[in-house]
Amino acid sequence: MCTPDGIKPALTAAVVSQHELVGTGLWRMALSVPTWSGKEPEPGQFIMLRVSEGFEPLLARPFGVAGFERNGESAVIEIIYRVVGRGTGLMARWVPGREASFLGPLGRGFTLPPEGSRTILVAGGVGLPPLLAMARRLSALGRAREVTLLYGESSRDRLLHLELRTFPGVGTFTCTEDGSCGTAGLVTDLLAPRLDEKGTHLFVCGPSPMIKAVRGMVAGRGLAAQYSLEARMACGFGVCSGCAVMIAGRGYVRVCREGPVFDGDELTEESFGDI
Repeated sequence: MCTPDGIKPALTAAVVSQHELVGTGLWRMALSVPTWSGKEPEPGQFIMLRVSEGFEPLLARPFGVAGFERNGESAVIEIIYRVVGRGTGLMARWVPGREASFLGPLGRGFTLPPEGSRTILVAGGVGLPPLLAMARRLSALGRAREVTLLYGESSRDRLLHLELRTFPGVGTFTCTEDGSCGTAGLVTDLLAPRLDEKGTHLFVCGPSPMIKAVRGMVAGRGLAAQYSLEARMACGFGVCSGCAVMIAGRGYVRVCREGPVFDGDELTEESFGDI
């Protein structure tokens, strides 16, 4: 099957090399690819991972790329996921050595901010992985001290603690809705006092209500912002159009193909449906 622009996606063969529980229902998986012929994934891009070699479940699942390392011809892609249904429930049983396959990296990722700018990463729940990839990229470029990471979850046991110690120089602030860890409240409470500095670039990923709230806070301040949208995806490369959202001046576009990252001025109230 080809995409509308004639590209034929190909599955990449991989092996589960690490798989560990890193929070309540929260898993981190490393997929080793013996022969990597593609480019390094951009922060914000995703893969479509096949959960079963059979028909149940039939569809692959999208996961944001949290990390990527290349060693010669081989590479390792890291994903972080929460068990939310049958597909992720089956994945949680996978053990190192299991063969796997995926499509990707797919979609439009984040555009890096200009060097020397103030960068704020705003993550809610499992919106964290693409922003970990962004923190890694900027750290590798020697720009960690430009970066502030704001990370919110509902409670302490749902937080991913391990990753937050791995970026020296990145200012990291956490919050929980129940106050069991970090600041009590929402990630927007962490963001509010940090919006007054001009030249700030925001990168946002998380549940749609959180993204909608951040967009409302940023409106009229003249700050650059990029948002990674969540959507149900069936194919992941633009054929089924099941993930279409309304974008200003363009009508309905596919989150998997034209996104998942969109600039702030591309989003409207209609981009968030009925939430």
